[in-house]
Amino acid sequence: MLKDACRWYDWSMRKSTSGFTVVELLIVIVVIGVLAAITIVAYTTMQQKARDAQRKQDVATIVKALKMYEPDNGPMGSGSGCGAGGGGNGYFNYNYGSPGSDMNECLKAAKVISSTIADPQNTATCTTPGLTCRKYMKYTCTQSGALTTYVFANLETVGHTSTDTDGTCAPSVDTDYGMNYFVKVTS
Repeated sequence: MLKDACRWYDWSMRKSTSGFTVVELLIVIVVIGVLAAITIVAYTTMQQKARDAQRKQDVATIVKALKMYEPDNGPMGSGSGCGAGGGGNGYFNYNYGSPGSDMNECLKAAKVISSTIADPQNTATCTTPGLTCRKYMKYTCTQSGALTTYVFANLETVGHTSTDTDGTCAPSVDTDYGMNYFVKVTS
């Protein structure tokens, strides 16, 4: 009987070695949280870079389309019926209220593009000026005696300054609409 009591006593006093302590569990949870945060930040940055690459490709496509449009239709500028007031300026894929005023649709009607070119985030209207506007813009003006066209975009991974579009037809689209990337259309 004494042996049985001692055996019971030894068993009850022994420390259990199975399972994890609370401290060990907390350390694992913190490590998993840190790894998840790093992964989310890296994924977000990759998405932004991919959208910016698409924006640059879209701007290049618009530039090519404008060059193809011009021989048969003339420059998409004043009197073209496309863009704000039919003057060929403004948001690239926005209908300003009159039929055919969407520059994107003008290029489709001329059969120089086959599908709509829109920002990857496809911001609805961007009617409120600001740095978060994600649409393409086009402006044509006369510089040094020559008709000059610029196509603009707002890249996510590039910082914004008040001089991003200086020297173009629309020097204020950087501060008004967040445009920080442009390509000059050359004939």
